[in-house]
Amino acid sequence: MSEHITLLANEAALDEDGWALIAPFGEHPKTRFIKKNGTVQREHFIQVLDHQSADQLLSRENSLFRRIRRAVVGIPVYKGHPDLGDFSPETAVGGAKKEIIGAIDKVRKTERGLEAHFVLTPAGADAVEREGCKYPSALWYVQPVGRRGGAVLARPFKLLSAGLTAHPNISGVESLANARHAGPTQEPPPTKEPDMKLIAGWLLAHGATFANADSPAESEVLAALQKLHASAAGEAAALGNENFTLNGENADLKARLSNMQSNVAALENENGALKSQAAANRTGRAAAVVDLAIARGKLAVCERPARLQTLENSADFEREAAALLDSAARFKTAGSAESGKILANHGATGDAREEYCAAVERHMKDSGETDPVKAHHSVMQNHPGLAEKLRVR
Repeated sequence: MSEHITLLANEAALDEDGWALIAPFGEHPKTRFIKKNGTVQREHFIQVLDHQSADQLLSRENSLFRRIRRAVVGIPVYKGHPDLGDFSPETAVGGAKKEIIGAIDKVRKTERGLEAHFVLTPAGADAVEREGCKYPSALWYVQPVGRRGGAVLARPFKLLSAGLTAHPNISGVESLANARHAGPTQEPPPTKEPDMKLIAGWLLAHGATFANADSPAESEVLAALQKLHASAAGEAAALGNENFTLNGENADLKARLSNMQSNVAALENENGALKSQAAANRTGRAAAVVDLAIARGKLAVCERPARLQTLENSADFEREAAALLDSAARFKTAGSAESGKILANHGATGDAREEYCAAVERHMKDSGETDPVKAHHSVMQNHPGLAEKLRVR
């Protein structure tokens, strides 16, 4: 089956020295009730404790930080298990007052199994003597490792807390008839040694070294703290400078981005204007070419709209415009009267009108002029002889 973590509570006995057998070696049945899909359901477990699983649990409990934590605050002991819902909300238990009445400060393995050493507060001792809560009950995570019938086989994984109860889950254990000597009659005052152990452990985790790591001298601890503080202050200053530099770079990048966005907008507007101008230029040039072709008799007036649209949309404007103007004349056009004759536009060499049309076309092509009227005035100004030829007498 897939591995996951389950929470189980167990009861055992507290001996005269304050040690309790949390879990004897062997297999121990346990039933718990959970809320699932709106109903209360029963689950069956068989807790398996052998030397291998006990060693694995102790390796976690006796790690440096777990030992420092127990030296300072211990593993909490409650009356019953009011913290069960904190770790396992689906467990069907009623609300109870959460009051710490003692602590576990040591964990060990013996020939019997796993044992823990309990230190009780006065309220804890009263719970044992006057209320009959003589049996410690371990609350821990277990890890399922298989099934047997309808029960899940599980191994203890991590000790979370303990509770005192009047109803032990494991039979054949001794009760604690006189519990006062299992711990002090009042809460012990804080001592300097646990604090020093906690600080030393924290310093070791951050790379400090001591001549005796298990019991460093106070001067060594203070020197390590001062060194760590100086290092942290230097790192903080460096980070502050780096943050200041990054803020400046960030502001510069934002300004550059804003300028780039403005430039992009300006370029887009300019591109739109250029496209509009190019379209207008093409339309003007197409109109001039078509009108010139009509004037030369190469197109009929009725063909103007279609040929104008074709030329505007041409993929090769210059080639098609030249082809249109070079095409053969199809119609005769009336011109100005000269010497009592009507000049016909049939492409004769030396004809003043043909010369005029060629001059206008050449001027528009060379100068890029798109307005035929402006092109006419320019030709008349630049070619006074031609203007004289075209003057009606």
